[in-house]
Amino acid sequence: MKAYALALVILIALSSCEKIKSLKSSEEKEGSENINPVEEVDSVALEVTEAEDTPAIPDTELGFLVAYEGKYATQENLFENEVFAARLRKLDRFNYDAMMERWNTETPVVVEDGVLHMSGCKSHDCPSAAYDFFWDIENDNINIFNFRGNMMRIYQEKGWIELPPGFAREMEIKKSNARIGEIEDTESTYSLTVE
Repeated sequence: MKAYALALVILIALSSCEKIKSLKSSEEKEGSENINPVEEVDSVALEVTEAEDTPAIPDTELGFLVAYEGKYATQENLFENEVFAARLRKLDRFNYDAMMERWNTETPVVVEDGVLHMSGCKSHDCPSAAYDFFWDIENDNINIFNFRGNMMRIYQEKGWIELPPGFAREMEIKKSNARIGEIEDTESTYSLTVE
């Protein structure tokens, strides 16, 4: 979307330059001093609204999370947000403090089909402690997938989130790498990036 907006702005700017050049050459030919080429440029076409550059913020207490898309949670001090931290602490049997100790390596925030995702793990030891955070934007619901060795526990706030295809594939690969359900080979090779 941003690429289209940028291309539109460049196209408009180039066409505006052509209009100005055209007006200047006609001005020179006619000898007129009263034409202002800037007035001739369609000002409506040059307007680029911020709405095209920034996602719409949902009207929920966690709505601000969409503004973090493409950013890293720790760099943006997301976990210091009282509302966010309180929601995570309220998850049944979820150990927020343990997650905070182990969230050293992370992926940026990504939004796909109305679901926000980010992940983090223990630095240099993702297989022993990794977390995948999902937030269903429309239903204001949190799920956290916690990988520990070859085990996985899912913490849910209001029920299961149906993951979009990209996130579902990523989780299946991570489960396979972590050897979830394997009896013979229990050594996890979980990593934040899908290989």
